Amino acid sequence: MADLPARVRRAAEDARLGEFRAVYRPRSADRRSRTWLVLLGLPGLVLLPFAVAFLLDGFGWASGLSLLLTAAYLGAAGRVLVREVLPGQSPTTVHLFENGVVLSSWRAVTPFAWDAVTELRVSGVRSAATGVATWHLTLSGRAGTEGEALIDGDVPGARELVETVSREVTERVLPTYLSRVEAGGKVRLGPFSVTRRGIAKDGEHVPWENVDRVEIEGGMVHVDRSDRPAGLTAIAAEVPNAVAFGELTRRLRGDARADGNGGRSVRSMNG
Repeated sequence: MADLPARVRRAAEDARLGEFRAVYRPRSADRRSRTWLVLLGLPGLVLLPFAVAFLLDGFGWASGLSLLLTAAYLGAAGRVLVREVLPGQSPTTVHLFENGVVLSSWRAVTPFAWDAVTELRVSGVRSAATGVATWHLTLSGRAGTEGEALIDGDVPGARELVETVSREVTERVLPTYLSRVEAGGKVRLGPFSVTRRGIAKDGEHVPWENVDRVEIEGGMVHVDRSDRPAGLTAIAAEVPNAVAFGELTRRLRGDARADGNGGRSVRSMNG
């Protein structure tokens, strides 16, 4: 961990996160922001002395035009500076370790051991122009800690990071969910409730024999029904541990089918 910032290294050691694996920085977004800052700020700074000189000579069309252009360039540059470049607004870096992750920004360093994560919320927004997804991760820990990170899809390994975090959290929360349902209890994941009888949302209950499939696609969680066209849907970001939800329904749907109910198998994830 010699190349890690000291505060990240200390946080990882204190949380016993084990061996360092990789770091994910939103370099693409940061580089674009800084490029726009230069492209917008430089013309504004060049025009500024001309605007001042024209104003000293009297207000006319030349001074008005130069003042308008200067304000437009510097205003746009200031917006980029405040919202995307200043340290307080800088995106979070994700440091992946063997037993968890550390989220670090200018303001804070927050470690999350896999065993201590209670909720993971994942959403992806795909750019219509480039087709590249930007991933939004939100982690919650047992001690009440929370952390968020935006990972640009242009960052190498971005999707693999999302899949790794989802897999590690799912492996740890799924046994608890299964035990609770098998004991006759209920698992609540966002707007969904899962029991031995089926899935419910907003007062609508779908028994397992009528659950056709469950999939995560296009930033949405879909529970399709075999008995009618309309199923249950929710925004993926509103469903904590959405991948675990998909795997839980697959297991329980499989048990129901083994008991003699028909229907197709459940898909827990769909690209």
